[in-house]
Amino acid sequence: MTLATFSTLYYTFIHILPFSCLIFYTFRTQLRWGVLPTSSLYLLLLSGEVLVQVQFPNAYNQQLSLLLQLLYLLYSLLTIKAFAGKVLAISLLTLPLAFLTLSLARIAEAFFPTTIPYLTANLVITVIVLSFIYPTLVYIRQVLRPLLDVQEKKPWLYLAAYELVLIFIVLLIDPWHQTLAPRVLISRFLLLVANIACVQIMVYLCQSINARDYARNLLNSLQVLQEFERQRYADIMERWRSSRR
Repeated sequence: MTLATFSTLYYTFIHILPFSCLIFYTFRTQLRWGVLPTSSLYLLLLSGEVLVQVQFPNAYNQQLSLLLQLLYLLYSLLTIKAFAGKVLAISLLTLPLAFLTLSLARIAEAFFPTTIPYLTANLVITVIVLSFIYPTLVYIRQVLRPLLDVQEKKPWLYLAAYELVLIFIVLLIDPWHQTLAPRVLISRFLLLVANIACVQIMVYLCQSINARDYARNLLNSLQVLQEFERQRYADIMERWRSSRR
């Protein structure tokens, strides 16, 4: 294996695998086949792309990679036991971060070219992944995990549709990750900010729904207790009347 082939292989894994792992980590308790079978089959799919990509010695085929993202998305929908709209909405949250990472890698490659393909991109993506992985895991545990308890389907469908529209608009600017214009980097950064803002709005709405449900349950409990106390008082009065006769 040549150094160029190894660089292409590493690029295939590093710019896809970390973001997919975030999806499976979020739904780690809802995997249909368990962690080991799910991860093994996913790595098998990813290895298939690697075998195809190494056939392109001079350039990584971005068009093929983007099309295969649909296959990885379908795999997530298949292996996670949750509402498809919920899985889609969470999966799409990783795309803005992936797009922004690829744009930064492309810019770094343009400014620091090397004789080995994707060497600079690999270094940049690795540094970015190591930088965001811990805060992202904390965000998943503290923000996204509580959202998974929301069983209503409409909020997830609205969130997924919102993300799809924004991603489609951003991809119209640079569908194959080849443009180095500043508008591409800015659009992808704004996409990331817009998705985070939408998630925060959904968190607020879910908290409002939970507060409403808690108040409703509390009111029902009070009504049941009031009815119990009324019945108990009626029984006491009935026994008192009986003892007076």
